Amino acid sequence: MAVQLWLLDYHGRQVERTGDENLQIINTPLKHPAWMMEWLRRATSFRSSGHFDVVVASGDSYIGMLGFVLARAIGARFVFDVYDKYDEFGGFRRPFGFDAFRYLLARADARLFASRALIDSLGVAGGVNLLVQNGIDAERFRPLDKQASRRALGLPEEASFVGYFGSMEPDRGVADLVGAVHCLRERGSKVELLLGGKLSSEVDPNQPGVRYVGNVPFADVPAMLASCDALAVPYRRSTFMDAGASNKIAEALACARPVVATMTPNLTANFPEQVAALGDRLAEPGDARDLARVLSLQLEHPVLSPMPDGMTWSDIAATTARALHLSADSTAGVASQG
Repeated sequence: MAVQLWLLDYHGRQVERTGDENLQIINTPLKHPAWMMEWLRRATSFRSSGHFDVVVASGDSYIGMLGFVLARAIGARFVFDVYDKYDEFGGFRRPFGFDAFRYLLARADARLFASRALIDSLGVAGGVNLLVQNGIDAERFRPLDKQASRRALGLPEEASFVGYFGSMEPDRGVADLVGAVHCLRERGSKVELLLGGKLSSEVDPNQPGVRYVGNVPFADVPAMLASCDALAVPYRRSTFMDAGASNKIAEALACARPVVATMTPNLTANFPEQVAALGDRLAEPGDARDLARVLSLQLEHPVLSPMPDGMTWSDIAATTARALHLSADSTAGVASQG
């Protein structure tokens, strides 16, 4: 299937072009006028050629509007990819009362949702609503030897690590995880928190039992996960977090590591089989002491949850293509936030 991936980069300044067989990629920074020229080129040249069968827009409501107008201009089907509740984003605005998010949901030819909570709350009755959860790269995220991974990263082989790698906004519950580790260490445990990602003001890494490794390069993330005795998903309840389907849950399961998690819809609605396997080994959201209880159980008597079927990139791509009635002769354009 021929695909052109157009990335709109909110941070960089360089226009980049690359490709891989039937995939062509162009990255145009919003700080560079090239993105406007790229949109106009597509809207005018592809109108007469019928070059695309479908345009998929993903990233936020602004990217969605660009994709929608482009699809209508060239006579292609428009698919709105809703991987988060975009109207909860900090940059979302309703100029003159116009709600771009709801407008796109109502007018898209099909909608892709990353979680069951999103599809239940935002799916359009009688429309094409597809559950397309975040997937994993099976070549990277797979069971790896713990000690070999630690040696490769220069981590102590005898340590007891619970890991968290990712964003640290307050509703991610990382401060609760730090508190849980502190509780266990007060009881004599030697557990350490292996912490990676951009720090928030709520999380202080300069305390006993926290080993902060900064922003881990993506290539090193699988080895970091494999280095841990357990992996934490300590989310609190919030409108934003409850609507999601965190990628780190599937990555932890793919790496065959025990999960230490809270009872939130992000986990329970999207991974019911895994929740059943954990039983009472799920903590109350926002409760550091209960999280310490679950962490202690998963370190001393670990219970592994099964990896869900259909979570790899190739599985998800094939399922989505079938649902959208795309064939090997189809052409698709994808606009996405970079």
